[in-house]
Amino acid sequence: MKYVHAVDWLQIHVKCPVEIRAIDTFRYHTEKLDYQTRQFREVYEISVLMPSGDFEKCATLVCKPHASFLGGDMGLLKIENKFLYQSELKAFVIELLRQYHLKFHSISRLDLAIDFTSFENNLNPADFIKGFLSAEYVKKHRANFSLQGSHQNGCNLFNYIRFGSKTSEVNYYLYNKTVELNARKNKPWIREMWQQAGFAEDATVWRLEFSLKSSCKELIEYDFGEITPVKALTIIEPEKSFTFLSTLFHKHFSFFESGRGGRKDRLTPVCLLHLDKPNTVLMRLTEKAESSRMDKIFVKRLEAENQSARVIDKNYFLYGARILMEFLIKRDLVMWYLKQFPGGSAALSLLGIKAGLINDEFEQAAFF
Repeated sequence: MKYVHAVDWLQIHVKCPVEIRAIDTFRYHTEKLDYQTRQFREVYEISVLMPSGDFEKCATLVCKPHASFLGGDMGLLKIENKFLYQSELKAFVIELLRQYHLKFHSISRLDLAIDFTSFENNLNPADFIKGFLSAEYVKKHRANFSLQGSHQNGCNLFNYIRFGSKTSEVNYYLYNKTVELNARKNKPWIREMWQQAGFAEDATVWRLEFSLKSSCKELIEYDFGEITPVKALTIIEPEKSFTFLSTLFHKHFSFFESGRGGRKDRLTPVCLLHLDKPNTVLMRLTEKAESSRMDKIFVKRLEAENQSARVIDKNYFLYGARILMEFLIKRDLVMWYLKQFPGGSAALSLLGIKAGLINDEFEQAAFF
């Protein structure tokens, strides 16, 4: 069975300079758009010079957040879909960051997709969806799901099923990509990818896509102990992204043939895509360190120094407050500090948000 995989969405959390402009103005064109978003005051459209001699939009940058607690230098860089379908995606992104003096912070959204014309044993994905709805196939893990389809000639035709909710860390979709391209917006670069993969020109192509919000999870490879941060650019390298996609597939998209009253661990697995199961696991590794009595003494002393500096020099006070906040987060002392110092020098609103005690009108998941 033929299949091909790709990165289909990439949005990056960056730190921006005061002035947004490219080093090489000959190759890049930057246009500040005349509107704001709900979260950001400034929006820039970035275009790159193509071999044809024309400029083509390759990314959108939003920066200068309305909410002060996000920091004045925060920005989000979204790469245009066409430019994701290239063999040197990582090199392209790094070059773009360098040209605009953008400091990479993390990946805030990543979509990984795999395209194919049928499941194993010539199982049509549309028939698989029907089988799932009729309980012929049972999903391994619980998940909310939603459907899209049409009713034609007395029959229900399903071309889309989504698992996960808006608050889920991972959402995944099985849908008819050919129907989508024909009905919405044709993307010739995707069809070229299919052609290079050897798909028949008139074939109906389906896509299984995993959409991930930013998290602190790491991809751990058991054989060599290698750790790849999911938020790092390394994850978009072809080999790494395929390993990540395969890990997600085996973790989330597992189904069994139903059996009356049978336990799932005794049911027969449904072979959908012949993807080797990587010896990897997704884990959440905290960066927090253990705290001690001496750490609390240090916090009390730094708090006293900050309060003294408040009346002497505002800059010293702000600098000390920032150091204190970072120390509290690292040592997992946020809750303790908020109880001990309700009027403390650290950024209480930011600490409250991190501790889950304050709900801001802006959803944090939209940014990070």
